Amino acid sequence: MNRRHFFKITAMNGGGLVLSTFIPFACDSAETVLMNWEPNFFFRIGSDNTITFISSQSEIGQGTSTSLAMIAADELGARMEDIKIEFAPGSKERYSHLQDTGGSNGVRLLWQPLREAAATTREMLKMAAAEQWGVPVESCYVEEGRVLLRNSKRRLTFGQLVERASTLSAPRNLRLKDKVDFQYIGRAVIGPKTHQAARGITPYSMNVKLPDMLYAVIERCPVWGGSLQSFNASQAKAVPGVIEVIEMEGVAPDKNMDYKGGRRAGVAILAENTWAAMQAKRVLEVEWDLGKNATRSSQDLVEELNLSKIKTRKVTHDFKTANQKMQRTKSRIEASYFVPFQANACMEPLNATADHKGNRVEVWAGTQAPQLTRERVAEITNLPEGAITVYNCPSGGGFGRRYFCDYVEEAVVLSAQVRRPVKVVWTREDTIRTSKYHPLWTEYWEAALDANNWPIAMSYKGRLSRPGGYRPYPYSLPVAFHQGLNYQHGNLLPRASWRSVAAHYWGLGLECFIDELAVKAGVDPVEFRLKLLTEAEVVEQKFLPWVGDDLYPAKLSKTLEVVAEKAEWGKPREGIFQGVSAIAYNTSYCSMVADVSIEDYQVKVHKLTVAIDCGLAVNPSQVKNQVEGSIMWGLGAVLKPGITVMNGMVQQGNFDTYDLLRMKEAPEVEVHIIESEDPPSGIGEPAVPGVAPAVLNAIYAATGQRLRSIPVKEELQQLATI
Repeated sequence: MNRRHFFKITAMNGGGLVLSTFIPFACDSAETVLMNWEPNFFFRIGSDNTITFISSQSEIGQGTSTSLAMIAADELGARMEDIKIEFAPGSKERYSHLQDTGGSNGVRLLWQPLREAAATTREMLKMAAAEQWGVPVESCYVEEGRVLLRNSKRRLTFGQLVERASTLSAPRNLRLKDKVDFQYIGRAVIGPKTHQAARGITPYSMNVKLPDMLYAVIERCPVWGGSLQSFNASQAKAVPGVIEVIEMEGVAPDKNMDYKGGRRAGVAILAENTWAAMQAKRVLEVEWDLGKNATRSSQDLVEELNLSKIKTRKVTHDFKTANQKMQRTKSRIEASYFVPFQANACMEPLNATADHKGNRVEVWAGTQAPQLTRERVAEITNLPEGAITVYNCPSGGGFGRRYFCDYVEEAVVLSAQVRRPVKVVWTREDTIRTSKYHPLWTEYWEAALDANNWPIAMSYKGRLSRPGGYRPYPYSLPVAFHQGLNYQHGNLLPRASWRSVAAHYWGLGLECFIDELAVKAGVDPVEFRLKLLTEAEVVEQKFLPWVGDDLYPAKLSKTLEVVAEKAEWGKPREGIFQGVSAIAYNTSYCSMVADVSIEDYQVKVHKLTVAIDCGLAVNPSQVKNQVEGSIMWGLGAVLKPGITVMNGMVQQGNFDTYDLLRMKEAPEVEVHIIESEDPPSGIGEPAVPGVAPAVLNAIYAATGQRLRSIPVKEELQQLATI
């Protein structure tokens, strides 16, 4: 985003300044007033020298707020420990596309506009000091929250300058700091998020309490698409503290925007506390019309996908006439790769508080999409967006699930009915049995081979077969991409994003199939990939704001070379077998090697070595944390059961049946960050999609048998019978 557009969306008047406000101290007997100066929508500086960074990005545990505060502190010239962090309420008018948090885009999208906002603020403070001292602005510099005069002992704090700075216009010419002048960027920093978590004071939305607030839990239809027939609330109403029992109408998601709405039919119990509501839910008598999905299962969707694959013919993208080569060549190899439904299982269960006041609505929620949520609340209340305020709280995990608005919508609907603040709390069972899910999917790959078994073209049918869907493909081998398969995500379970979204299936299929082609050609898998990457061209993909940059195969090649060296690829070790993967995703490049062993047809992952190019690593410690978290996330999907559906109902209900990776099962993770002069790119998700193929490729090295689906436990057990 250019500077002109940035100030267009973040300024409230022609001078680029938010009108300064004077707030009397409530307990001050004198007439001293506090002045708050807001030069733009990212900063507020008080005459008491408080410096507040207003983050447009959500904090869902990924540490983005710390990295952004580091950028703000460096470019502004303030001390990191003096920066207070607030989270902006949803506002498209203020933040345009810079607010909703997803696609590993937090630091990537804000890198330039935040630096420009901070630099503008810094320069205006220098201008104010220069004017007060009667000296050229070039003779002033900023350090640790003060403006200093060169070759002099004169200095003024930011707070002493805000009144004068608020009268100035923003400078036309900006010079951002050079990398050598950074005090925080590029260093490991522990930020406020970690300190709050360690002290147990993180202001999660679960902790929100309002006067006269009711607590609600909801008994939802166990089958998606079902409806309520009747309910008997007599025993539920007899529970002390229960105030009201209300029917919740089901709403189908918009086919073009399923992030909005899509709530299940149900019955809500409103009470004076959560415990009373949960106890009443236990004795609530409900009869459901389970609908057409009551006879369907996960296996039905697998069969639908296979049928859709057979019917799919149209090629949407044809790299270097790949389709013609596929049709002319008789020697072929093909494979399909399967992933089940997955739940997000956030540690903080979904919750939201809403206060519908008739002519306006206030919402408190940990959401990845405050703008989208605000828009949805306006739709369901028939109020203008200006009457909706969405206060964005830190979240105990998001992983894509909190990008969806259904749980907030429930709170708003209930508050509208009782005209009191209502907090909706999902139980752990709610979040697993009756939520939204990462879809079950199958990826289909086929390759044409020459006389030496070297691939000359590939054909792909899967999730990414749509315009623009081939962005993550880095290799030189031409591919015919076919139109998307006809299976609809929401026809059995409603869809949710899941950390790495479609790249999870894409990475599994692509990198396992590339491995199969390498073995067929008799070439080492690392050398095979390096050859295909060396011959590949840069792929232009700057057509969407969240994509950010073109695809550079050479960058992925570099990570592959580094990880092969660091993991001692190919070095024999008794009982240890290796698998490799290389993924380009969200403008970052990640290669990894998995070290595994197989005992009694049980897989043990000992270590994952990772090399990642994510541009400039703003906070290397946070980069490593995100890679390590991504590894555990992806590995859990490989080793642990997914979500299964029988008779329309999810079979898992809590962590006893939807197991997560445990600490004792966690492998060693070694992360190598590639030095880069490029701007920061995505880090929250790029390490996820390579985990499954690296482990599956290692299992092949150990057993000589190809596993093409996850989780691997059942397939490994089947190998025992061969």
